[in-house]
Amino acid sequence: MAYVVAVTMVREWINGLDTLVGPGRPLSRGAFRQMPRSPADGAYAVLSRIGRASDLVAEDTIDSPRISASIYAGTDEAAELAAVAYCNALDALRGAPSAMGDARCLVVEDIVGPLYVEDSDQEHRYLVDASFFLI
Repeated sequence: MAYVVAVTMVREWINGLDTLVGPGRPLSRGAFRQMPRSPADGAYAVLSRIGRASDLVAEDTIDSPRISASIYAGTDEAAELAAVAYCNALDALRGAPSAMGDARCLVVEDIVGPLYVEDSDQEHRYLVDASFFLI
């Protein structure tokens, strides 16, 4: 199997979506690989690879990383809005292959979330997990 640097590719894809990221957009600060040092106003996502989905096909050229997005914002409403917008962006990839960095995403499946996680007094967090099938 050909493994890819999936977190980097998904992060680049998210940050390139002008309907999702940027001033006045639901995920205004974009996606990161690790927590930003000094979070400013606006929602942001922290991505991590949490495993691998089962094979989509018998071919060994497809990597199937499972990516978890922790979506943070200062209010519950802003965090939920960003998480739902991210889920809708993922859902739009079903049946619509898309470039992600140096790879091509064939489909996104098994979207789980948004799930509220109560773990901070300062920021609200929702989790969204999904399996990406990349070649």
